[in-house]
Amino acid sequence: MLGVESAPTNPSIEIRLKNINNYFTLLLYENVCRSLFEKHKLLFSLMLCQRILASRNEIDPQEWRYFLAGPTGEIKIVPNPTSWIAANSWPEIYR
Repeated sequence: MLGVESAPTNPSIEIRLKNINNYFTLLLYENVCRSLFEKHKLLFSLMLCQRILASRNEIDPQEWRYFLAGPTGEIKIVPNPTSWIAANSWPEIYR
């Protein structure tokens, strides 16, 4: 009840629902972060952000999978275009 009363009001129902959703998301984030160790807060923030973007269809599922798992299959490594990256580091950077 406090969240509904505390969220910014608006005569438009769509905007009001968006305000309530944003307020509850902020409350969720603050309350969960209170119980996390500092080193875990960034990971929680990333996962919460990903879920928000996914629910809005603003993140490509294939790109998200690539971010999590990296490339799969054989990748043809192009020659190192720089002189400042070590030859043995370039394949990992390119992948």
